[in-house]
Amino acid sequence: MEIEKTAVLSAPIERVWVQILDPKIMAMCVPGMLSIDVISDKEYLASLKVKISFISASFKIRTFIATLEHPKYLKTTGTGEDAALASSLKHQSEVFLSELPNQQTEFKIHTKVEIFGRVGTFGLSAMKTKADRMWDEFVVNLQNSLTSS
Repeated sequence: MEIEKTAVLSAPIERVWVQILDPKIMAMCVPGMLSIDVISDKEYLASLKVKISFISASFKIRTFIATLEHPKYLKTTGTGEDAALASSLKHQSEVFLSELPNQQTEFKIHTKVEIFGRVGTFGLSAMKTKADRMWDEFVVNLQNSLTSS
């Protein structure tokens, strides 16, 4: 599944950059995030619970920052699994930030996710609908964190 989304955030690019690199802030912004452990400055282990249709999946996801180009580009890769549901995933995400007038920033994301096992048997439309809802909630949470900082 590939997801491409764009949002305009009411904050300067440097502030957005600092926020997206802070794992504690991002943990508060990502819907379903239960916890995040910082392994190193480029590696994180997150626990995420997501309900798709009638199944709740609890993934442990190991994410690596593969590329950083301050303050405009970030690439992450990772894998995760839900042992109880015999499911796993692989992901790669790219974040593109662009400076806009009036202290605003365009936040664009391109994500590729492969889901295997029981969770992977759900239809693509159900997963895309869930991803769309999670994106909308993430943007609101990120904007709120930018406004309050």
